[in-house]
Amino acid sequence: MKKRYAAGLALALVGILSGCGKAETQPADNTISITPVEQAATEKQSGAVVEYHFSGNNTEANGITFNSYTWDGNAWQNMDKPIGAYGMGLNNGTGKIIFRHDADTINAAYDIEMTFPSGGASTQYGDSSELSKLPTDNLTVAVAGQEKPIDDLAVDIEIPLVVRVFNTDGATHTVDINAFIEPDSSEELKNCIYADAITATFVYDDSIPK
Repeated sequence: MKKRYAAGLALALVGILSGCGKAETQPADNTISITPVEQAATEKQSGAVVEYHFSGNNTEANGITFNSYTWDGNAWQNMDKPIGAYGMGLNNGTGKIIFRHDADTINAAYDIEMTFPSGGASTQYGDSSELSKLPTDNLTVAVAGQEKPIDDLAVDIEIPLVVRVFNTDGATHTVDINAFIEPDSSEELKNCIYADAITATFVYDDSIPK
């Protein structure tokens, strides 16, 4: 997983370097643009809503898969319950990805709401069975998402879109999205009682009619 994301960063860096000296650069073909949407302060603080907009740059990608991870104290463990949406027509406009849960329930899983660039929508409901086992006294959560747009995301590159860490010390904590990429450098992961993450991968499925 780390190597796949590193490859995506390398591709993005190549795009940046190739544009040096130019007045304006355009995203490379067969890539995807994904942009975080700023939320209202109360929603952002509780992590009840995390939203992204995305579109294709002449991409062959026609779907997206989400994977859920939990932190076992040493490494991120893939829950092996991928959620997918296909036949999306990414080049036909802008789509939305919204991670949403009840703002009054901290230890709730995210529902994933999608609006496709080609029209249509879907909702995948999260499973809170493990989260509901967390102690609720003084339970706090810190939430992180991508902070800047990614304009040259390659097909089949996995990126984290949401990372959460939970604590029961009643204190205010912060976490960085890079806690998923470089967990060894995250003190919040080392000290939390529970953490989870959701990643996204834009994919091409040749079984879907064009």
